[in-house]
Amino acid sequence: MAIVGHSRIRHLALPERSRRSLQRLIETAPDEWRLLFVRDSRDRRWTLNSADLQYTAMFAPAAHTLELTFDIFSTEFPCWKSGWQIS
Repeated sequence: MAIVGHSRIRHLALPERSRRSLQRLIETAPDEWRLLFVRDSRDRRWTLNSADLQYTAMFAPAAHTLELTFDIFSTEFPCWKSGWQIS
């Protein structure tokens, strides 16, 4: 996976359906979600959501320069969806 961008969004700014989906995956919803936009080895786009702000911030400066395997992200990014999406 290659990181191609990053973003953040407040939990309460998400549509209700998205908030419920994300909250089912973690114990307590954060005030803000961090997002990484990545491409996999087949050039498919993915959005990875994380409540761990510091962990995600480590990767933001490395966008376009890191190639990582998905298992690195699976614990810190409990939710992912195809395409590049903020909501």
